[in-house]
Amino acid sequence: MGALMQSNLTGDDLFSYILMLQSGPTAKMYVLCEGESDCAILDPHIKESICETIPGYGKSSVLEAITIADQQNKSGVAALVDRDWEKEASSLPGSAVVTDHYDIDATVFYTGDVCRRVVTAFCDRTLVRDFLRGGGWNSPSEVATSLAFPVGVLRKLNHEEGWGLRFSDTPFSEVALQDSTGIDLTKAVGSALSRSRKPRIAERDIAAIAALAQHAMAGIADRRAYCCGHDLNSALAYLMSNKWSARINRKILERAMRATVSCADISSTEMFSGIPSALKTSPGELYTCS
Repeated sequence: MGALMQSNLTGDDLFSYILMLQSGPTAKMYVLCEGESDCAILDPHIKESICETIPGYGKSSVLEAITIADQQNKSGVAALVDRDWEKEASSLPGSAVVTDHYDIDATVFYTGDVCRRVVTAFCDRTLVRDFLRGGGWNSPSEVATSLAFPVGVLRKLNHEEGWGLRFSDTPFSEVALQDSTGIDLTKAVGSALSRSRKPRIAERDIAAIAALAQHAMAGIADRRAYCCGHDLNSALAYLMSNKWSARINRKILERAMRATVSCADISSTEMFSGIPSALKTSPGELYTCS
């Protein structure tokens, strides 16, 4: 699909595309994903002769398409969508499966020891061990979570309050506390404001927003639920390159994470077990891992 078509893709378009594919000589099953990177995580573990992943280029178009498929009792089609901040999936179509964590990259990040294996491959192990021991950390993923969590809370508040701030690509090198136990919320909000095209708040509001985020964080027990994959990998890339002597950025790290996921890792996730059920098939029929 061309870039223009991708940006204007609707659920109807996506469903029509599925119908066209299933009308061919070889009947396959299809899993709709929000983006190409999501497909890249699933593809190595799916039997290509049986099933293919299709990027829908957005959650709304994927949900619209799978809703139409369910309404028309279309078999052999399922969807994998991000959990985001939602705890319940009861309102989703029956053939939709949600990621275990915020999104698929966050699910990979927290699955098994994927994160630790990637850090081991790229970093100076003595620096990593000394850093973790010195700060009382249990794992690299725990440190990255401490940095990504406040950004996730700011993202949610921004979404709810309509501030129009850009918290994506938060520069952790500028906002992280020296001991990596969190971020400077005032600096993070100021950075987001400076990078926003049409913010609906002013510089005088920064301190109040930072205080609101601090209050919200105090009432949250499950920090992981607020961490998206981009923030987690961005935070970890900062730690790896600034603390643990690696040469890496977020995009390379995300690819390394996706490539590191083994059959044992992905088979342990709820989303992986949910997809065959949504397709009304067996794991052995669908997956190379079975």
